[in-house]
Amino acid sequence: MNTEQLRSLRLLAHKTYTVVGLLFFTACGGGAANQYAEFNAEELFGMASARYESDDYGEAIQMLDHILISYGDWSKIPEARMMLGDVYFERGDYLTARSEYTRFLDRYAGHARSPEAGLGICKSLAAIAPNANRDQGYTQEAITSCRNVVIDFSGNSASAEAARISNELRHKLAEKEFLTGEFYFRRNLWDASIKYYEFVTNLYPESDFAPPALLGVYRANLEIGYDDLAEVARDLLLQRYPDSEAAAQIESERGSETDGERG
Repeated sequence: MNTEQLRSLRLLAHKTYTVVGLLFFTACGGGAANQYAEFNAEELFGMASARYESDDYGEAIQMLDHILISYGDWSKIPEARMMLGDVYFERGDYLTARSEYTRFLDRYAGHARSPEAGLGICKSLAAIAPNANRDQGYTQEAITSCRNVVIDFSGNSASAEAARISNELRHKLAEKEFLTGEFYFRRNLWDASIKYYEFVTNLYPESDFAPPALLGVYRANLEIGYDDLAEVARDLLLQRYPDSEAAAQIESERGSETDGERG
């Protein structure tokens, strides 16, 4: 076979691969769009809503994507964008949901559903906030996002819901600091334990972990020999949280000490 024949064969092979590639693209990529070509935006939106309600999230996402790409001037485009965020959220794809809600706010800031989009960002970040033993970066970001909703949409129901979520996340941060204090206390690292217990009492005094944190400060100071600081922590505990379990423990210990002295 001569050089010219080899060139002809290579050219034929290249054309064949190109045609096959185009057919593959049409079947796998273009086909997803073409299957909705016969429907208008209103029909597709209704179909996407039905798929969403029946938990067929993948199909709903394809339909909504087609609306956003092919019907950009449709009057209900903001509604489609919002639903896309909701679908991703329900599917558990929280970071993508946050992105869609953020796009909604960026493009339709004055829309009546802006509070919902803001709350969607808050809820999406809260959903990926880790347990108390892990790094709390997403928890901090979620709290900031939720507080923005509380401030920006004050008086709206979304604001009240965002405030509730923010409080729950603060409780998680308090737990993180308290568990760190417990970790150091169990290892007799008293100063380090006091540092983290006081993070709880100073930053999250409303949390359920504040009373046991004050109890930890009290006991750690006793171990060090700082009886005066221990008394301060004990008095704060009894003053601020008189009905707490930690306060009951202090009172029980004081009662035992008094009985021992009498004996």
